[in-house]
Amino acid sequence: MSNVPALRQELERSKTEFAKQLPGHITPEKFVRTAQTAIAMTRGIESVKNPRSLLVACSKAAADGLVLDGREAALVIDYKGEVQYRPMMRGLLKLAWQSGGIKSLVVEPARVNDLFEHEPTDPTKPITHKIDHRQDRGDIFAVYAIAELVGGGIVHEVMNVHDINRIRDRSDGWKAFKADKIKSTPWSTDWSEMARKTVFRRISKYLPSSTDRDSFREAVERMDEDFTFDADASDEAPQQAAPAAKKRGGAAAALKDITPQKQASEPPTLADVIDHDPDTGEVLNNDPDQFPGDDI
Repeated sequence: MSNVPALRQELERSKTEFAKQLPGHITPEKFVRTAQTAIAMTRGIESVKNPRSLLVACSKAAADGLVLDGREAALVIDYKGEVQYRPMMRGLLKLAWQSGGIKSLVVEPARVNDLFEHEPTDPTKPITHKIDHRQDRGDIFAVYAIAELVGGGIVHEVMNVHDINRIRDRSDGWKAFKADKIKSTPWSTDWSEMARKTVFRRISKYLPSSTDRDSFREAVERMDEDFTFDADASDEAPQQAAPAAKKRGGAAAALKDITPQKQASEPPTLADVIDHDPDTGEVLNNDPDQFPGDDI
């Protein structure tokens, strides 16, 4: 069984390693502080079988330039007892905007009582979506992503619930959940978030990314750890697609192997006062004035 205070101390000792990977606008102190809080917010952290997986997960988050605050990214424990890093929609959208090549970007579900029209043959307005908030919107039947590029052109992707669930069904976590190996999965607790990430991954191949530090592309590649996309090659390509940017290499190099030793004490955390999803680590009680919505 992992010792949580010791894991927190290991993160502090690894601050120098994280600093080598973090972008300039995130200090190692802030990154470590939020990662330590993330530990307290992550269900099952006490039963982690491989403490090194925590440092590897944090190393990936640092390389992508996302903090583990439950808004940009979070930690989860998989059915094998390994710590995994999960970029959230807000973090992915943040990285996409930082590329400087996107004029507008929307990733949204469409519900049965919305006005939703999809015209893939209209390159200027392939999607029309209007919402009447005076009535119940009904169930989700599709999720879409649409981006207008600074250099001109619109790229978009639409997936219906059946197509999204085909991706879900290939997820190792979903398979483990259905086999009763784990009690919950983000696909069961937050289907809409996972659906948006699925559609966003599809369109991300055709979005511009930064040239100096391709954090956006690397963060999207992390989503392969959420899903199994083996059948993507046979699926239809996104409509109105712009050329894909060149992909960078894999994850950041793993930190040295460690076995946390028991510590005498640790500082208090914020876990008791932060309302969060215990399965995904996502913060739930956002102040709308301080933390605006995912879509920018």
